[in-house]
Amino acid sequence: MRILIIANEVWNDKIHGNNVLTNWFSGFPAEIYMISCSPGQMINNVCKNYFQITDSMMLKSIFSKKKAGITIKYKDYPTEYNVTEKYAPMNKRLYTFLKKITTEFLRNIREFIWMHGKYDEKKLNEFLDEANPDIIFTGRYASAKLLRLEKYVKDYTKKPIIAYTGDNECAIGEKFGVNLFKRYRINKVRKMMDKQIPEYSLYYTHSSEQKKEYNTKYGIPTKVLQKCGDFREELIHKDSHKPIKIIYAGKLYCERWKTLAEIGKALKVINREKVLMTLNIYTQDKISQKQREVLNDGRNIFINSAVSPDELKQLYKDYDIVLHVESFNNYYRTITRYSFSTKIIDCLASGCAVMSICSSEQAGFKYLKEQNAAITIDNISNIIKELNNIIYNPELIYKYARQAYLCGVKYHTKEVVQQELVNDFNSIIQNKKIITKE
Repeated sequence: MRILIIANEVWNDKIHGNNVLTNWFSGFPAEIYMISCSPGQMINNVCKNYFQITDSMMLKSIFSKKKAGITIKYKDYPTEYNVTEKYAPMNKRLYTFLKKITTEFLRNIREFIWMHGKYDEKKLNEFLDEANPDIIFTGRYASAKLLRLEKYVKDYTKKPIIAYTGDNECAIGEKFGVNLFKRYRINKVRKMMDKQIPEYSLYYTHSSEQKKEYNTKYGIPTKVLQKCGDFREELIHKDSHKPIKIIYAGKLYCERWKTLAEIGKALKVINREKVLMTLNIYTQDKISQKQREVLNDGRNIFINSAVSPDELKQLYKDYDIVLHVESFNNYYRTITRYSFSTKIIDCLASGCAVMSICSSEQAGFKYLKEQNAAITIDNISNIIKELNNIIYNPELIYKYARQAYLCGVKYHTKEVVQQELVNDFNSIIQNKKIITKE
């Protein structure tokens, strides 16, 4: 089998989130090629052949004759030990700036760059000819940037395409507000989605709720696809620390930081006389002064720099409870309600008890509650009560650590998830009907 992957980010397993592809495709019975739309170094043990397009390349292609895209080939897999500087020094300043933008005007400028920049079609077509894929796999949140590229690749190769999204793309236009720039951008993306999605042979989503909505809306086969994990019984924590230690590792966006701040407030009350429980946060996000004031008091709650996925696995051994949180803000509840964070599977495999704090309508929360795989809190006012319950009943930590492990073994081992992928890909290549579960 020959697979072409289209992705927004570089395939770098040292960056959180970007190791999902390795999670699925390491050991996969296929030869894999990739088109990446971000600058940076590839680090993984799966793919040797890339076509890379960046923001700066696309911008330059608008104002000069130099078209966007370079082919990158490695003799060996690009691990951190054998990469060369030949492909590393691409300018990331524009990309970093554009990633941080929050205004709709600048988001529209970025989409304009990707819609009107000129691909180096000669090099790209040569790459596609060499890849000669049996199937195309595209993973993204809907944007003009990725939808345009998908259409080009699909039209040129005439091969079946599978899409994967971890976000509620159907909700991207549910609340336009009064911002005309946002209205314009969302309308454009939605029109492109409505044309592109019927072309997919299969649409993977993160949750059963999202799966049903996409199947109803677009009438194409849909299935749930989630990350797989390494589940070992010996990792289950049998004893808890004193004080009990909670860890959160991930981004603070979509107002997740405000939920973490509420935990910090609860811990201040609980620890008034003696420190009984603490929270450590590990994030790569830039921390504002306001966030630092509520997330780093030096006694109850602490902010730390991000660590690599491998380092995080080691950190989990020193903690009792691992957090999954989302915002309680109405807007963010809407746009994340179908989201199933890839971190949830990491949490289940951590050996810690899992705690989920967010709206009860959130897909990850629902799943963890249905599987009895986590301590679940769906109301901010209940945080103190639930944390106190754990302090006075520390045996709950072992109970939920084991429940998390059992859920992972049943549904999220690599053998289970990867075999499903292999079966789906083969069915599509052979033009067989995809079997979906209700």
